[in-house]
Amino acid sequence: MKKLEKLRENVQQIDRDIIRMIGKRIELTRAIGKVKKNAGLPLLNYQVEKAVIENARAVADDFQLSPDFIKSVMQLLIGESRTQQEHLHYSGYCGDKEIILIIGGLGEMGRWLANFFENQGHEVLIYDICKAASEFQVAATLAEGLQRASCAVISASLDVVPEIIDQIVALNFKGLIFDIASIKSHLIEPIERAKQKGALITSIHPMFGPGTRTLSDKAVCFCDCGNARALERSKDFFRETAVRSVDLALESHDKAISYILGLSHIINIIFMDVLSKSGLRYSDLKEIASTTFLSQMITATSVINENPDLYFLIQKYNPFNKEIYEQMKDAMTATIDSIIHNRRDIFARSMLESKEWLSEPENQERSSD
Repeated sequence: MKKLEKLRENVQQIDRDIIRMIGKRIELTRAIGKVKKNAGLPLLNYQVEKAVIENARAVADDFQLSPDFIKSVMQLLIGESRTQQEHLHYSGYCGDKEIILIIGGLGEMGRWLANFFENQGHEVLIYDICKAASEFQVAATLAEGLQRASCAVISASLDVVPEIIDQIVALNFKGLIFDIASIKSHLIEPIERAKQKGALITSIHPMFGPGTRTLSDKAVCFCDCGNARALERSKDFFRETAVRSVDLALESHDKAISYILGLSHIINIIFMDVLSKSGLRYSDLKEIASTTFLSQMITATSVINENPDLYFLIQKYNPFNKEIYEQMKDAMTATIDSIIHNRRDIFARSMLESKEWLSEPENQERSSD
């Protein structure tokens, strides 16, 4: 037993040495981040990250370690380095300090925005119909908040955003207005009414949730509503961050989102519904689960744990929902029929066509941006 205890002590010492070296690595990557920022270089450099991983895999062979295991370790280190560099050097704001009223600021995404804007040096106010304690200043009424604010951000339920836009305009607010709604079609008319009354209004869609720690590899859609000044001011909040900015026409936003959110959400909801009604326990399935099943469960579980009201409204207000549902039915019917009628060729063709779609040159270019 003494030999075992000695070996364990040696392992603990090595663990301490590993952690110490990780700390040194992170300290160096922080310095690299500062140099990159001062030189005007982007946070992400996929060529460098690829070279780091390839070098680590080669070193793994030298020490008779699994290259895939070492790759996974390096990916964790790279991810933490990104986060550290972003928080220190890529989360700034170069414009004038704003007083930002977040309408719906007690919701999860509202809280995320409040912390984000405060970290940039802005003054944050909250207005929410739900009355609860907040670490930020709370306006008793919408009018009170707007009187103090230079910018109003709407982070409210999809079904009340049009009404909120109308209320803000009716109160003659002269500052910047933008929403973060996941669906935009039902906002076109109120936004147009606001523009006609001279409102400085635009619309954005952060493509991430309130659990986000880092904006690297994240995107924000900026929807052009016909007011260039409002659009550019909304972009200013993210210009010095690591986020990827995507320009979309307000009218074309929902077509893409119907697949990105609408389709992906409902497929995972249906997947979990089938499992929950199967009569089997998840603990039993997990014992014999395949890699594919576990990967799917990670995604499906994240969907199921989200706000059901929000996900229902994304489906409800999606103007392309019937089109998506018909495509789902057609694809499911065709796939099932190919199996029932022993048409291996049709089944295989479907998989091959999907594989070819993923391999199209433009898809490859986008995946390496």
